[in-house]
Amino acid sequence: MRSVISTLELRRPRSIREALTMLRDDGPLVPLAGATDVYVALNFGTLTGTRFLDLWPLEPLRRIEMRGDVLSLGALVTYTSLTRSRLVKQRLPMLVDAARVVGGIQIQNRGTIGGNIANGSPAGDTLPVFAAADAVVVVRNASAERRIPLVEFYSGYRATVLRPDELVVAIEVPPLQGDQWFRKVGTRAAQAISKVVIAGIRGESSTRVAL
Repeated sequence: MRSVISTLELRRPRSIREALTMLRDDGPLVPLAGATDVYVALNFGTLTGTRFLDLWPLEPLRRIEMRGDVLSLGALVTYTSLTRSRLVKQRLPMLVDAARVVGGIQIQNRGTIGGNIANGSPAGDTLPVFAAADAVVVVRNASAERRIPLVEFYSGYRATVLRPDELVVAIEVPPLQGDQWFRKVGTRAAQAISKVVIAGIRGESSTRVAL
C-alpha cells in the first residue's frame, strides 16, 4: 500500500560539506531541519518538493558563539536554545522574547532560525528582530560563501536570493547599542500565528524599527 510519504526521498548527509556536495550534484533537493512547516504542507496537501536533504544531525550548525564582536547563530539553532543561551540574552534579548512566543514547546524544540529565515513567511517572528539588528545571513555552497544583509535577502513573498545549491548556515548580528523591544500580536495570547510583529532598538541618537 502506497502512502502520501512513499513517493518522498530523504537524503542524509554526514557533514556540511557532504550536504553542499549533494545540493550541487544531486539537486534539486529541499533542505529539511525541524520540519515544522513541511509537516503542515504535507498535512494540507500543498507540499511541492519530493526530494529532501536532512540537515538535523549536523551539529556544527547548532553553535551559538562570538566571532570577534559579532554574535554568530548557526542555522540549526532552535528557539529553545535561544531562550537558554546566556550570550543571546546578553546581546540580543529581543530575540529571546521572540523565541518564547513561537508556537508551543514542541515547535520551540524543533523549529530553527535558519528555517524561519529561509521559509520567508511574513508571519516569521524572528525576521523583524534580525532586520532591526542589521543581521547578516551567511549562505554557502560547495565552493563559496556569501554574506547577505537580511534586508536584501528577500526578493518577494516567500522568495529569496538563495540559489538552489546554497544553504543558510548562520546568522550574524553586529554589536548593538540601545534598548531593545519586541511585540507580537496574534488572535490568541499564545500559540498563534502573528498578525503584527514588531521589533526595535532605541539608542541615544537613533531608533530602528522593523515589522
